[in-house]
Amino acid sequence: MTHTDTPGRYKVSSKVCLVQNLGVNKTLFGGNMMAWVDEAAAIFAREHTGARFMVTLKFGEFEFHHPVREGDIIHFYCLNPRIGRTSCSFEIEAVRTDGTVVVKTSAVFVSVDEDGKPKPIEKNHS
Repeated sequence: MTHTDTPGRYKVSSKVCLVQNLGVNKTLFGGNMMAWVDEAAAIFAREHTGARFMVTLKFGEFEFHHPVREGDIIHFYCLNPRIGRTSCSFEIEAVRTDGTVVVKTSAVFVSVDEDGKPKPIEKNHS
């Protein structure tokens, strides 16, 4: 995870769209994008809070703004993180290398213990 030039915006990961990721329209299958976003969000939630176990509570609406084609590289950015007692919420953008935002959504993750019960987030997070 790296900070960007924009305060509160963090680059988390990147993916390349391969032929096996395409749907019948020869563009990235939406379910694959949703899985990529969930993975990037989980990485961000863990790294930003320092919590060992973070689980997905919910996502907002997925807004698919532009298609992703074979060979496109997609970068995942998390923005405006807010940390509560046991949860972390933030926005997520999937952005092509040319700067085009292809997907936007928001997420809430919850810190849990080994038994899956909510656990307070330590104060010494990022």
